[in-house]
This record gives sequence, structure tokens and C-alpha cells, in this order.
Amino acid sequence: MFDYNPSEEAIAYTNLGRFASSLGMSIRDLYIRADRDPEWFWPKVIEDIGIEFFREYQSVVDLSGGIPWAKWFTGGSINIEYNAVERHSGSGKTAIVYQSEDGEISKLSYSELNRRVSALSSTIRDMGVGKGDRVAIYMPFNAKSAIAFYAVLRIGAVAVPMFSGYGLDAVRGRLEDSGAGLLITSSSYTRKGKTIDMSAVADRIDMKTIMDGEGTKFYRFEDAISGGKSVPVEHTSSEDPAIMLYTSGTTGRPKGTIHVHGGALVNIAKEVKYYMDLRENDVLHWITDLGWMMGPWALIGTNTLRGTIFLYDGAIDYPDPDRIFDIVHDNGITLLGLSPTVVRMIKFRGTRRTFDTVRVFGSTGEPWDEESWLYLFNVLGRGKAPISNISGGTDIIGCFLASNPAIPQKPRCLYRGLGMNASIFDEDGKEVYGKVGYLVARFPSPSMTRGLWGNPEKYLETYWSRFENVWFHGDFGEMDEDGYFYLYGRSDDVIKIAGKRVGPNEVEDLVMRVDGVTECAVVSIPDRIKGDVLAVFYVGDPGLNGRIEKEIEMGMGKPFRPAHVIRISRIPKTRNGKIMRRVIRSAFCGLPVGDTSNTDDSDVIREIEDIGKMALRQP
Repeated sequence: MFDYNPSEEAIAYTNLGRFASSLGMSIRDLYIRADRDPEWFWPKVIEDIGIEFFREYQSVVDLSGGIPWAKWFTGGSINIEYNAVERHSGSGKTAIVYQSEDGEISKLSYSELNRRVSALSSTIRDMGVGKGDRVAIYMPFNAKSAIAFYAVLRIGAVAVPMFSGYGLDAVRGRLEDSGAGLLITSSSYTRKGKTIDMSAVADRIDMKTIMDGEGTKFYRFEDAISGGKSVPVEHTSSEDPAIMLYTSGTTGRPKGTIHVHGGALVNIAKEVKYYMDLRENDVLHWITDLGWMMGPWALIGTNTLRGTIFLYDGAIDYPDPDRIFDIVHDNGITLLGLSPTVVRMIKFRGTRRTFDTVRVFGSTGEPWDEESWLYLFNVLGRGKAPISNISGGTDIIGCFLASNPAIPQKPRCLYRGLGMNASIFDEDGKEVYGKVGYLVARFPSPSMTRGLWGNPEKYLETYWSRFENVWFHGDFGEMDEDGYFYLYGRSDDVIKIAGKRVGPNEVEDLVMRVDGVTECAVVSIPDRIKGDVLAVFYVGDPGLNGRIEKEIEMGMGKPFRPAHVIRISRIPKTRNGKIMRRVIRSAFCGLPVGDTSNTDDSDVIREIEDIGKMALRQP
């Protein structure tokens, strides 16, 4: 059973309800006008959130360069760091709480955060870094990496966050592609009781480096933030680049997406305020890394709204499986972002605990199965905490779709994003309801990437070539007349069996209903006779093949009965929890698997390769 249908009183108390009421309209009417009238909507958002420009913008959106190259808040001057940190510098309120895996806790007030950010900015500038220069940040997601991130933005340089688990090749490739002139890193961090050495990477890269840690041969991070010097905030323009995030594709070279001070700030703050319903007394924690989109998203959004962000870079199940419950309870976390994978892990371990302090759950990164959604809401959330299920990506540093506390919810649902013009198109570019198609945006939004670094042609090909002047996002889903969306995975993961296209998540949802299955991935495999057949890879009890086959056949029809049901040790995923279906398919079929720098599951990929050789009788 699932029942989240907020009362009128509850809706009126949400940030989104209050915003709509202040405009004299219903939430439904607000969504409609936000899509139809961006010139009206975005200034209203800026006013409601209280975002500050140094110089007011002359136009909301400028399409003179063509829709794919839309510019926002042109003529304006604004800085992300100022809005998130410096303007709160007179406050003793806690901005950041950091807990290490060994349990040590530290806190930074907005005043102290500003002092340390400014000191580091001064050091960085003294090292020859200026406006527009790229600075790579290769650190675990803790208070020091947050300081580094803001310090780069403060002087108008461009932050290039990288996942703290990357190896040498992944880091070097991103450094070379971005042209970064400075690396800020850590010597090590602790995960599952083991010391993870990061200094070995920096030791093999010849560039200016600031390193956190004792005994380093590089410029010490502690020295860099301890000086008394300060620098004023750079008055960057709305369209000046602020952040470069690399997509984590499973084939080809990762691509650098470019996000600017105006558009990124406005959209992120909008989403954290209205989707997560953050208020000043909230403590937000998202299980993520600074190198993933959700790291900067959570940090910028929380601090711009003057909330408190909780950072933790250890394992959430160490030294015992209930560690995440201790973290949430002991730190009074009210807004918790986690993935379906985390929920499935908790359910599998059979804990009896609940997240008693959580008011709203957040989720992103992968589609939900219904069983896990219900378990999060009914059990872990005590039937009280709504799920803000959001979906977007690195390329928009935000969300096209999001359920939120002001909207009644259905299992696994998303809801259309506010002012994002999301829709579902069929193959012919026509909007369709109740049918599976492609997720698109009919009009640009402020946080869309301003191209791909050094490759404008690839940007146009990737996002704007499928449908004229419509952003093609690459997800496969459907929508209904009420504004609800359901996603079924990436469109290039689409399965076509017996002439019918289905998303892998639709089949995976059936597999997860089988008792004893803890995780699964479904892909299509080429077949000489049938064209394509299903292959199911699952983690769980042995001997479930027949039950899995029967569940799929009953739910989808006989043509979808899988040709292969394979039990493996774990499902290969990116380090931020996305199932690597293309890698699974390629490994099983004996094809090149592409870039796998974004996963720790290389041994499982080799396991799948070996199974594929036997199953397909490859020599």
C-alpha cells in the first residue's frame, strides 16, 4: 500500500505551496505558466529565493544564437560563491557538518566557512590562477573539498570536480582535456577501515598541486587556508563558466559539460527549495561525491538557502550495517538523499530501524522498482516522509523531472520539473501520453550545459540533432495527462523483442518480485534467429532461473521469456550507483566494454565475459 496524498493544509506549508500562494495561483496553474512563460517565471523564482545579482540582468533569455545556444540572465553580474557563502558571512549558523568514518565530527559556521574560503582563494590567486582558469578538485566529499570548491568559484575560476575514487588514467585524462593548471587533492582518506591512497596519483602528475595531508611535498592545504589574506568576490557575469562536470559514459571519452554562474545557481536553488522543501532549520545529507552532479547540487542549494549540509565520506555500512541509521539519527538529518540500491541493500539485511528524523527523502541516479519504493516509504520512512524522486543529469546540473512534497505521489513516480518543459516524444517527434517514448525538453532551461568542452559539434549531435530545436535527453519513459512520468532507463538501453520496445526497468521490476532476488539487470542479446533475446543477470539465491522466467513470461508475455538467466556476484555499476547495462551486454557478447574508469567492478565484468564465452560458445 502507498498513500501520499497531502492535505491542503500540508501543501500550503510546503515551500512550493507558499510560492504558488504568493503569486495568487494554484500549484497546477504555476506549473502550466512556468512552462509557457519563462520570461515571467524565472524572475519570480529569483525573487522568492532571494538570489542576489551584483548587476541586474537585462534579459531573462537570449535566443539570438539559436535555441541550442540559449543564454540566460544576460547583462547580469552574479557569483555562486557569494550567494552560497559570502553574503551569509555575518552568521554564526552552522553551514557544514563533517563526520569522518572514525566518528570525528567538525562543524563550520557560515562566518568561518567564508574566512577559510577567502584565504584559500587568495592562495590560489597567488599561484597564478585567474578568472576562467580551470582548477581540478580531486578530494573526498568533506569540509575541505567544499572549501576548495567555493574558493575556486570566488575568484571566477572554473571548478573541475573529480570523483575521489578515480585512478591515475581517469584523473590524468580529465586534467588534460580540461586544461587545468592547478590540482587540489588529498593525500588519503579512510573507507571501510582502510586507508585509500590518493597521493600516488598526484605524485605521477606534473602540475601545481595543493594537497591536504601531512608530510606532503606539495603546497599544504592547511597552510593555504590559514592565512589572514582575503580577496573580494569576482563579479562574474551570468554566463561566465563556473563548473565543469564530466559525464560518466560507458563508451568513448568522458565529455566535459560547462555550467555557468547564473543559470546553474538559479536552477539548483529552485530545485533544492521546492523539490526537497529545504528550510533554514533543515540538515541535508545526500550520499554522493563532489565529483558527481549531486555533490555540487546539494552543496550549492543548501548553502544558498542558508541550511546546513552534512558531509560524510566513509562507507554507510561500516563498521556495522546500520551505520547510515546512526549517522542520520545522531546528526538530526531531516532531508536524506539515497538511491534505490541503498534501499535494496537495507531491505536485504533486514534491519528493524527507521529514519525517524527524516522529513523528506531524495532519490536520483536510477529507476525505482515498486517493492523498494514501498519499503522506503512505508517502512524506513514510517509512512510519513514523501520521496522527492528527481531525474536529470550532469549535462543540466539539475532535473527535468521531480516528485515533491506538494504533489500527491504514486509508486516509482516522477513529476514534471517546474519550468523545465519536459515531455515524451515518439519516433516522429510528436508528444504522446500513456505510451513509451523519449524524454525531451521542448524549450531550454537555465542550467543546461553551454556546450561540451572543446567540442561544439558533439554537443549539437548529442542533444539537438534528434528533434529540431528540442533537447533530446536520452532517457526512455512515458507520461500521463496528470503530469506524472515514469522512466525505464537510457534510450540506448531499450530492449526490442518481437517488434515491441520496452525499457529494461519494466522487466527488472518483474524480476525483483521474485523472492530471493536482491538486485538485477536486464539487457538484450543478439540472436541469429530471433534478432534479440533477453538476458537477466541477478544477485541473490541460487536456483531462481525458473521462477524468474515464469514471472517475466506472466508479466510481459511469452515472447519476452529470457534466453539467459545468470546469477552473478554483484551487478556492475558506476561509482554513483548506475547500472552499467551497456558494459554488461558488451562483456557478455565478447565486445569491447569501453571506458570503465567509473567503476570498481572490473572483476565482475571479467566474470560476465567468461560466462558469455561459455553461454554463447565463443572460442
